Amino acid sequence: MARIFFIFLSSLLFLFSCNSPQVTAYQEHSEHHEFIGSCLDFLAGSDSFVPLTDAVALDELRHSAEEHASNSVIIGDLYYDLNQKEGRHFYLESDDSIAYYRPQAVVLGGWEMIQHLCARHIRHEIERGFAKSSSILKKNPASIKEAEILAEKNLILYLKFAEASKGKPSHIRNFLFIPVSRFLKKGAGVYFPSCNLMDKMKDPILYGLQSAKRNPETMTAWTQMMLAVTNFSATHMHDCKVSVESPLKLLQVEKTELRDVIEEPQRNRSASKIKFGSKARK
Repeated sequence: MARIFFIFLSSLLFLFSCNSPQVTAYQEHSEHHEFIGSCLDFLAGSDSFVPLTDAVALDELRHSAEEHASNSVIIGDLYYDLNQKEGRHFYLESDDSIAYYRPQAVVLGGWEMIQHLCARHIRHEIERGFAKSSSILKKNPASIKEAEILAEKNLILYLKFAEASKGKPSHIRNFLFIPVSRFLKKGAGVYFPSCNLMDKMKDPILYGLQSAKRNPETMTAWTQMMLAVTNFSATHMHDCKVSVESPLKLLQVEKTELRDVIEEPQRNRSASKIKFGSKARK
C-alpha cells in the first residue's frame, strides 16, 4: 500500500512539475561544476558563503526563484520507526535516486522550491560521500586513513550545509538528520568519523529539534540521533582524529578544504549545457 501511495505521489509530482521552471532550472544546472557551492550560497542568502569562481548557476537559480510562482514537489516527513528503533526520512533507490519513507506532495513558492531542491541535492552528495568512505574500508581495512580523510571532508560539507540551513523550514532542516545509531554499528555499511561527534554535530541536531517542537515523532528521531552521537563520542574518545573547524566561521583553511569537497564529486562531470543569461530565462 505504501509503495502504491508513493507511485501515486510520484505521478502527481510529474503532472505538477513537468513544466515547473524551478525544477527545470535545478535539473539544467545540477551538472554545473560549482553547483554544490551555488546551492550553499543560495541557501545561506550570501554571495560569499562559499568561494565561487563562477557564480552563473547561483544567478540563474535566483532568477528562477524570483520569476516563477508556486509549484508542487514531493517532500518526506521525518519520523521515528518504533519497529526499527531508528529515525527515518529518506533512502537511496537502486538507481541512486532519493525516495522518502513517508512521501507527501506539497505546494511551495518559487524561492522555497529552489531551496528544497538545493537542500536535497547537497544531502544526496553527503550521503554519497559517507558511502564512498565506507566502500574504501570494505575493500581494504588498512585504508582507514584514506577513509577518514574523505569522511572528514564530507563532515565539513555537512556542517556548512547545517549553517546555510539555519532558519529554514523543517522540510529543509530534516535533511540534516542522519540515522547515526545505525551508521555507527560495525559492518552497517557507512563509515563515520568517530572523534567528538557531538562537538561537531550538536548545532545541526539542535536546529532539527527546534523545527520539531510540535511533532512528537520527529522530536523522538532527533533525540535518538543526539543520544547516539553522545554515547558514541563518550566511548570512543581514544579514536579522536577529526580536526574539522567550527562550522560558524569560514576560515581560510576551510575554504580550501570545502572547495575540494565541492569540486571533487563533480570533477569528471561536464559543465551544464544551458545557455546562461537573459535569453536562457525566456
